[in-house]
Amino acid sequence: MRSILWKSIGLALVLVAALAVALQRLLSWFATSGEVWLEASLGPGFHTPLNILAWIVSIAAGLGVVFGAVFLMPAITSLVASVFVDDVADHIERAHYPAERPGTALPVGLAMTEASRPRL
Repeated sequence: MRSILWKSIGLALVLVAALAVALQRLLSWFATSGEVWLEASLGPGFHTPLNILAWIVSIAAGLGVVFGAVFLMPAITSLVASVFVDDVADHIERAHYPAERPGTALPVGLAMTEASRPRL
C-alpha cells in the first residue's frame, strides 16, 4: 500500500506545482498590467514607485502561492488518494479475506449519484 501512498503524494505534488505556477503567473501578470494602467492614469512621474510596488506585489503573490500550496497539500493528497481507494480495497481483500468473493466496483453513473446525494 506504500506504492499507492507514493503515487498519491507524487500526483498531488505535480497538481499543486502546476496550479501554483499558473496562479503565480496570473497574479504577476495582474501586477504588471495594473502597474501599466496606474502609470497611464497618474503620469510618467510615478514610474519608479509603481515599479517597486509591482515588484513587491509579485513577490507577495509568489509567497502567498507557496504558503497556500503548503496548506492545501494534505487536502489535495487525500483527494488524489481517493482515486486509488479501489486498489487499497483489493489489496486488503486479498490479504485479509482470501476465502471471500472479491468485491465489485459500482458503475460510474451509480457511483456519481451516490456521491452527490446529501447525507443527513
